[in-house]
Amino acid sequence: MTTAEDILSRHLVWDTHSGMFPAAGADLAGLAAYRRAGVGHVALCVGFDALPWSAAVETLSDYRRALRDDPDIALVSTVAEVEAARAAGRMAVSFDIEGAEALNGDPGMVAVYRALGVNQMLLAYNLNTLAAGGCHDFDDGLTPFGRQVVAEMNRAGMIVDATHMGYRSAAEVLEISASPVIFSHSNPRAVWDHERNIPDDLIRACADQGGVVGINGIGIFLGPNVDDAESFVRHVTHITDLVGPDHVALGFDWVPPSRNLPDLSEIVAQRPDFWPRGKGYDAKPIRMVAPSALQQIVGLLIARGWDEPALAALLGGNMTRVARASWGG
Repeated sequence: MTTAEDILSRHLVWDTHSGMFPAAGADLAGLAAYRRAGVGHVALCVGFDALPWSAAVETLSDYRRALRDDPDIALVSTVAEVEAARAAGRMAVSFDIEGAEALNGDPGMVAVYRALGVNQMLLAYNLNTLAAGGCHDFDDGLTPFGRQVVAEMNRAGMIVDATHMGYRSAAEVLEISASPVIFSHSNPRAVWDHERNIPDDLIRACADQGGVVGINGIGIFLGPNVDDAESFVRHVTHITDLVGPDHVALGFDWVPPSRNLPDLSEIVAQRPDFWPRGKGYDAKPIRMVAPSALQQIVGLLIARGWDEPALAALLGGNMTRVARASWGG
């Protein structure tokens, strides 16, 4: 009988987004926990809209310097590099940015970031930006600048991410992007009604466009601040019941332990504009399903009758397909 351990040993595991707070000088030792859990690729955030654009540049420079000589990690920008890292027993790391603030009003920065390993980006983090509307704001849709940024991302081979965006902006991104769009760490609102989660019609539109939805492990988006694998699996199976197994992925948004960064509850308490009170963000602690739950998650899906091709698609096959369409290689 095939076990969860067998499945995880045979297939690439791709985590679409790490929730570690981006900061130059951050302790990156927690990344080892992803490797221990069997993760073969993780996207590490280097900037988001609550920080000035210069912080993204500084953090990206610092992370590249800190990770480039790590024998257990390979910095990647193509699918071929992800596959080569796995074959060599190394964990692939790419970078992402959460929001258009990091562009400093210049769509030309997309190509600069892409050349430095930023392989996906979203246009608004919870609140409105120069590019798009956020999920906790009044969303007027994509701005002309936002449309220009999407076109530049398509041209540069950077994955367009609609996570954290408002409904109208996300729908318009799905309409205009020439490459598959992802919701890297977003859960179905039909399972748990939270503004950060997305409705079924956006999930269908994402699937129709060839994209994927990465299931988020943050407890307040899974349910009433829960951290059990069963809750995570409920969100996975809602996606597959709705659009099939080819449009779901893993986007844990997990915050690894760090010696010099505050915990998640402390971070969100400092900025109630981005994380509004009364929407679960005041939970202490905010619970999380971590990548260490992978064996349990896969075991639960096997018990539900999932076959190996469907599991391989969820774990990394679907994101590999999307990345190949955007990054090449």
